[in-house]
Amino acid sequence: MNNITTSYSSPQILYANAPGSGEQTQISATPALTAVLPALATNEYLERLKKSQLILEKYPDRVPLIIQPSKSDRNAYPIDKSKYITPRDLTLLHLQQIIRKRIHFPPEKALFMFINNKIYPITSMIGAIYDANKDPDGFLYLSYCQESTFGARYAVQESSSSSSA
Repeated sequence: MNNITTSYSSPQILYANAPGSGEQTQISATPALTAVLPALATNEYLERLKKSQLILEKYPDRVPLIIQPSKSDRNAYPIDKSKYITPRDLTLLHLQQIIRKRIHFPPEKALFMFINNKIYPITSMIGAIYDANKDPDGFLYLSYCQESTFGARYAVQESSSSSSA
């Protein structure tokens, strides 16, 4: 595994150990990486950046996503797979249907999807949202939460009590 470190005197330069040899190579950071490097110069961040770049090179017509439940829904509706590679022309509606199936979400509840704490129209294309909201590590982070609608439990209780009267 490559060991990547930064220089304290010039944080825009990365140093990586070349595999198989003990030599260090110097890598210039991209402008996007330079902007966030002092705060996020961790191996985890650099690995995510590398993964997103590989995904975008291998699949130029797709978008890397990380989908997470909101803090209040982590135990109620956990998702079994959080990383997705979706087509750029996929709508939020289709993505919402995929998420509903993955988390076994009940049909009487509404599912809300947030990107950078904003709700986008359900007809929006993932590619356009990705271009406007991608994280500096190259992934688009999406969170979801549930909201009970239609008063389903109350309506069932009301109909059963009215039939007995």
